[in-house]
Amino acid sequence: MNKISIGLIISAISILLFIGGIVYYEMTSELLNNPDIKDIGGPPVITDLRLVTIVIVGALIFCCIALKMNPKEDNNNEKITKHN
Repeated sequence: MNKISIGLIISAISILLFIGGIVYYEMTSELLNNPDIKDIGGPPVITDLRLVTIVIVGALIFCCIALKMNPKEDNNNEKITKHN
């Protein structure tokens, strides 16, 4: 793995952890300030943990495949000439 791949992996993980921390902080502060809240979240389709897990794992697989693919090198040594 080269430095760019490692940097992308570290930045993706840190962004996910940062967003998770923000969500956790907002939810805990809201629950502490409003003890009468009984239900958290929206419709069950959005908060279904299995769907969220499937989406995250799919995105992780896609990102891993994209990081492992090598870009195709163009052969710049060939000169394209146009004849009239």
